Amino acid sequence: MSFAKTVFVAIDYLFDGSQNRTRIMRKTRHVKIENDIPYGDEPECKLNTYVVPKQDGSKYPVIFEIHGGGFVAGDKKYRRALCRWYAAETGAFVVNVNYGLGNKVLFPQPVRQLVNAVNWVVDNAEKYNLDLTKFIVTGDSAGGYYSAMLAVIQDSEKLQEFFGKMKAKFTATVLDCGIYDLQTALNQRIVFGLTEKIYKDFIGGNIKDIEKYEYLEYLSPADYITEKFPKSFITAAGKDFFCRGQGEKLVETLNNYGIYNELYRSTKFMDNHTFPLTWTSKAARENNEKALTFIKRFFAGEI
Repeated sequence: MSFAKTVFVAIDYLFDGSQNRTRIMRKTRHVKIENDIPYGDEPECKLNTYVVPKQDGSKYPVIFEIHGGGFVAGDKKYRRALCRWYAAETGAFVVNVNYGLGNKVLFPQPVRQLVNAVNWVVDNAEKYNLDLTKFIVTGDSAGGYYSAMLAVIQDSEKLQEFFGKMKAKFTATVLDCGIYDLQTALNQRIVFGLTEKIYKDFIGGNIKDIEKYEYLEYLSPADYITEKFPKSFITAAGKDFFCRGQGEKLVETLNNYGIYNELYRSTKFMDNHTFPLTWTSKAARENNEKALTFIKRFFAGEI
């Protein structure tokens, strides 16, 4: 196991209890769950679904959740409380997806897998009675990166030729402390030399040779943002030790294009990278309430 993977696996293990709080799990026991549905042939290509069954026959809006983990770790099981909460609080059909992790699965394959997962949702929309005009992609950290990547792939012929054709478009995003300009993020040095180690596990190369990387032009979703980018709720940690400034820069770009967005930015060091997942701090509670309001208003057609 690489050093970067060891670090992020340890983070998942240590914070599993806080991210999947017993109180939330108890309150959402009525959510119907299907686990480990395959969406592709590779062993990691599995997803879970979460829904509160309706009696009126109306269609479900959809939330597509992508976990983080530094591109090298993480698993959908660490977002089980979040997905149950989304389903219970918004009435959405929630898809919680796994994808290939470095250093076993290298870029661009994880993105191509996630495109296939989106297409699985489309192919099963009639079966699950889904409304794909209300289709939100959300993720934290690396999951925020992948969410933004899917949001730009959908309107780019060039990206769809490279990553695969998407059969539907996301109509909103909820992004938690993601990385959107990967090259800028790689210039930010973090503890234990993790920047270099993550990059090596992510693409299989040395960071000092990035300008020679054959897929360099496809790495950063920020390079492909246009006026078609979906309406967004963006969470940023002001003192983020992994990707400081990324959310704020994304907001600036969206504002320049006139795209509706809302930003919640924490200011305390303890409310750091992906702080909403801890649930209990003041900033986490405020952010999650605002994100939930954004989702409900979006589903209601108010934004």
